[in-house]
Amino acid sequence: MADSHDLRRWLESGARAVKSARTRLDAINVFPVPDADTGTNIYLTLHEGNRAVARLPESATHREVVAAFARGALLGARGNSGVIMSQYLTTFLTALDRHGGLRRISAKHLAAALSQAADAAYGAVAEPAEGTILSVARAAADGAASVAGSRASAGDTAMAAVVSARAALVRTHDDLPAAHDAGVVDAGAAGLVLQLEMLAEVIAGPEALAALPEVPWELREGGARVSTEGLHAHHGGAFEVMFVTHAEDDIRDALTGELEIIGDSVAVTGANDLWQAHVHTDEPQSAVERGVATGARQIIVRHLTHGHDADRASTGIVALTTCPGLAEPLADAGAVVLVVPDPSTFTRRSLRRAVKDASAEHAVVVAGHPELRAAARELQARRRRPVLTVLDVDHEARVIAAVAAAALLTPGQDLAEEMARAAEATAVGASSGDALDEDVDRMVDPSTEVVSLVLAAGVSDGVADAVRLSVRGAAPRADVNVYRGGQHAPAVLIGVEGRA
Repeated sequence: MADSHDLRRWLESGARAVKSARTRLDAINVFPVPDADTGTNIYLTLHEGNRAVARLPESATHREVVAAFARGALLGARGNSGVIMSQYLTTFLTALDRHGGLRRISAKHLAAALSQAADAAYGAVAEPAEGTILSVARAAADGAASVAGSRASAGDTAMAAVVSARAALVRTHDDLPAAHDAGVVDAGAAGLVLQLEMLAEVIAGPEALAALPEVPWELREGGARVSTEGLHAHHGGAFEVMFVTHAEDDIRDALTGELEIIGDSVAVTGANDLWQAHVHTDEPQSAVERGVATGARQIIVRHLTHGHDADRASTGIVALTTCPGLAEPLADAGAVVLVVPDPSTFTRRSLRRAVKDASAEHAVVVAGHPELRAAARELQARRRRPVLTVLDVDHEARVIAAVAAAALLTPGQDLAEEMARAAEATAVGASSGDALDEDVDRMVDPSTEVVSLVLAAGVSDGVADAVRLSVRGAAPRADVNVYRGGQHAPAVLIGVEGRA
């Protein structure tokens, strides 16, 4: 079996390079949306791949390292850039392994591996855009192929790939309208160049890049920070939805087609019967339903504006729910939402991911199901950063109230404290639906301000009409909010806010 030492060294150095550059990459991120997180997304994707490798013994084979990294990166992929990067690296690593590993790879096989990886990256995206990470992937492959047919070594081939990739990175400024308008190169493309540079250093030596000129990422005089005002118009999906599902058959084309109907920035990648799906959409509920239909165990939903405009050093919110239909309203109120239709399938990996997506420093977690809350408390006890505050919430209606309170917070108020206060002030119950109006009547009085109903799958909207009439008589000023929760049971979850 091939030695995995060089492979581990490359994967670790690639992640370190992106970690060092993540702030700059985030700052120049303008495509597909200017959400200032491309560097963070690529780093976290690579980090998850390396975490999986770190669990292996030092004696692990090259193939075992490839498999671990591929699975970790796919499950941990963040955003459009992370999904593409995971597919690119998975394909490249698999090709390397077929030809004896990183230490033994020939120039010819290295060029072929880069070409296959570029093809896979293009194939992962529903609507490939030039001037992006895809263009750099193709240029690197072409550069490698241009020398691999001669007597070039693998090191020469890796260097040729870097030279071509850097040239393509410069061209992204002119090829991608959003990058040109902002005066930058494409952030995802820059992230891939870092990976290729680290690859060249491992193969050709640590000083291999010393003679190459640096490529500037900010091309306006003075290197001013990019303005992203108005650039959201390039791609219209306000929400990001991601999920991983298992399928032995190749579902890439079918799933891509379904997601394209409801959004853009669609990317679907796969490895070893696992499939990662990503979409930006104005119809997050449709994307969540698609995830549930495929058997996805956890689905992450966040609002691209609310979720990314905030400083990552500030306090974030993570909402865990068993109700797929609550994803949109909770995300719209500013939470990173983790939908878990069946709590028995819950994994800490997904919770760690949601927490990191919410904040780098501090996150408040609310979970309406006891199993989800227990998992959050377990994670709270284990990790130091980000710091977690897990609220004592025990009902989906209290999750709604807590997140809604956070959205209305004024400067100077304590986020966790105000969320906890709103949850505690919400009376909760459940109903089979047959006598819903009577069940709600027992909870409502003239001081009631809000009544929330979360309907299970198959429950008619008509059952809520009687509640509206009943509440109107008992509490004329109260609002009745009805959510299509889609949970399996109970038929209706009830929350009443504002009781004395």
